[in-house]
Amino acid sequence: MTIKYDKKRRNIIVGVLFNTPVEPLKGEEIDFIADAEVKEVAEAVQKALEKLGLEYQMIPFEMDFEVLVKTLKHRKPNVVINLCEGAYGDSHQEMNIPAILEILRIPYTGSSPLTLGICQNKRLTKEILRANRLPTPKFTILENFSDWKKEIRFPLFVKPSKEDASIGISSKSYVRNEAELKAQVEYIHNRYKQPALVEEYVAGRELNVSILGNENPIVLPISEITFDFSEEPKIVDFSAKWLKESEQYKKTKPVCPALLPASVKNKIEEIALLAYESLYCRDYARIDIRLKGNHPLILEANPNPDIAPDAGFVRSLRVAGISYEQFIEKIIHFALQRGSS
Repeated sequence: MTIKYDKKRRNIIVGVLFNTPVEPLKGEEIDFIADAEVKEVAEAVQKALEKLGLEYQMIPFEMDFEVLVKTLKHRKPNVVINLCEGAYGDSHQEMNIPAILEILRIPYTGSSPLTLGICQNKRLTKEILRANRLPTPKFTILENFSDWKKEIRFPLFVKPSKEDASIGISSKSYVRNEAELKAQVEYIHNRYKQPALVEEYVAGRELNVSILGNENPIVLPISEITFDFSEEPKIVDFSAKWLKESEQYKKTKPVCPALLPASVKNKIEEIALLAYESLYCRDYARIDIRLKGNHPLILEANPNPDIAPDAGFVRSLRVAGISYEQFIEKIIHFALQRGSS
């Protein structure tokens, strides 16, 4: 897995680009926590670069695209590790950061603006999955509750159609009747200013499938999210993902590798790879899947997923025997390959 640099590439300057946390423009104040972790990820990447002996520059993006462009032109990094998850407190701006890097012709890690834009739009993601005959729970998009046509049976799961990181998801996202559905659709519309994605709730095992690579991507050991409680909903809501002192966090535990029958594991890996390719994911991504019996259904696709040292993607790397430093070196290599092609 170690990358062989020639002398020219060993002397590269790596920019570590990350957005500084600001108060979100919409949603709940607590959503700030998801944005704040980016700085911790940047520090972990910084330590990895130091261990690798590579020269680097920390490039925080604060509140001004013009300043960012001037900084990049002045510092002239040879390659950028892109950790940005939004701008101006708006996650919808995530796709615009790599667009700037492309215009400036600076190679960068992770997925393209196209893929980031597609995958943040959950409706478009699901339609692409369906077009490629990939399984995903039945769903509909509701601009307002009046659009509800009763085409999916309860219980249902309701979430913002254009967010990630479990933002806007709580136990109330699990709805059992029309009154609960109406309340949650209106909450998403009023608080997050976007349509609600309403899909069938799948009561089954939840799996995170991490993928690394491009021409011949590999599936890393599959991680399972286990729930230390018997009642529904068994979900990774915002508290379970981010609030380490909460009961939801303490009772939501990862197991890697997941214990799966060989036939089921093979099917999950096949579907995850097809999703990765269908959505034009690049370098690394995570596909979230639920089992309905032994049948995998794709819940989410996450290009540029969280790579904090305690995140699910890195857990799968460790089980695969790939160190954090090797991973960082690998994605730098991917970006440089694109830059020289």
